[in-house]
Amino acid sequence: MTTKSIEERTKSIYVLNYGCSANRAIAEALMGTLDRHGYVLTNSIEDAKVIIINTCVVKQNTEHRVKNQLLSLSNTKDIVITGCLPVVMRDWISQEIPHAKVLFPDSANQIIDLLENRPVQETKIAPPHIWSQLYSEDRCRFNPIITTVEISRGCLGSCTFCIVRNIKGKIRSRSPDSILNEIRTALEKGSKEIWITSQDTGAYGWDFSPKVYLPLLLDSITHLEGEFFVRLGMMTPSTIKRFFSPLTQQLRHSKVFSFLHLPIQSGSDSILQLMRRKEDRDYFIDLVDRLRQELTEITIATDIMVGFPGESQKDYTQTKRLLQEVKPTIVNLSRYTDRRGTLASQMADKIPTKIKSSRSKELAKLIRGISQKELKKWIGWEGTVLIDELGKHPNQFVGRNTSYLPVVIEKEQLILGQFIKVHIVDAGPTYLVGEKRENI
Repeated sequence: MTTKSIEERTKSIYVLNYGCSANRAIAEALMGTLDRHGYVLTNSIEDAKVIIINTCVVKQNTEHRVKNQLLSLSNTKDIVITGCLPVVMRDWISQEIPHAKVLFPDSANQIIDLLENRPVQETKIAPPHIWSQLYSEDRCRFNPIITTVEISRGCLGSCTFCIVRNIKGKIRSRSPDSILNEIRTALEKGSKEIWITSQDTGAYGWDFSPKVYLPLLLDSITHLEGEFFVRLGMMTPSTIKRFFSPLTQQLRHSKVFSFLHLPIQSGSDSILQLMRRKEDRDYFIDLVDRLRQELTEITIATDIMVGFPGESQKDYTQTKRLLQEVKPTIVNLSRYTDRRGTLASQMADKIPTKIKSSRSKELAKLIRGISQKELKKWIGWEGTVLIDELGKHPNQFVGRNTSYLPVVIEKEQLILGQFIKVHIVDAGPTYLVGEKRENI
């Protein structure tokens, strides 16, 4: 039986997205492009004639989920694979799903050419004026009031465990004008929450000559008209020393969430050196102390990796003590796994799975306890909350306070994008519970 070409089929397309906030931005922009070109977006994978999967391989469990999803798809459907998987595992795709079409993320703006069988440049690393073309027009949002804005790709680091540098390359920053234009469009379309994202937002503009630092971009964003909040994405702690004072000034702005995601990964200096991180334990502790002195209500989030090759019991204990001292409200905990092509994957002295599991469970318990204590400190607080999600139950909504902490509100008739005044009456394990006071 001869397989029909894509253009001979019904143009219904299902877009499945995995991974980080940057992938979210790409998926939304892809859907916007498809919609403008007359394709029908469907929420049913069974009804779709074309399936586009935006993949992620940063963590092993996510990679396995992506591969299992791909292998489960019927070979009667047209499949387009984009995201990180094609960049580092093109051989696996060719062997396991030979009928799939591949679209590198830096070439995602050519999705229509690919679907309509026109030539596509397979560029793994493109300059920002090329890959950011995908964001030149409006998109289809997963959440109508949240827009994720990818300000750069790549990073300045060389972490031994990270596969992202192999995929994204060195830092490549978008021009401030293109970013501001994208945000203006988003605000005009009703967005109230702007997520600034990158592999390392703190490295934004370091590739320019002369350098441009993140606070300058933030200043331009906050001068845009409208009522909205900006959430800063992950940044390497070592970058902040270049612009600490201007950054804290911007974090005081009424349009910027008082929130920073600063991954440290380990509390052991010896492990941090093996990881090739650019900060040590004392620097991180001092940085958080300084931030809290300047911004008393700041929310600190961090990342911790357990079971890195060579992690001794002493190293692990130092990580526990770091968490107990810093008391971050949010901790993203992961177990080390080998990632293809990384230096860490070639290291000896791998930690047995049983030990990694035991340490991970103990740390998870410690993290829950710290988070609950930190959240309970907010009971009695009153202030502005932006409603940005529907809750899990009827008449339940979730908002974000000025420090980007989730606030659950019950038994109120609210709408997404609404700013309300809230009184915090309780705290759950990962969220606050609030009662509406009066409209802002």
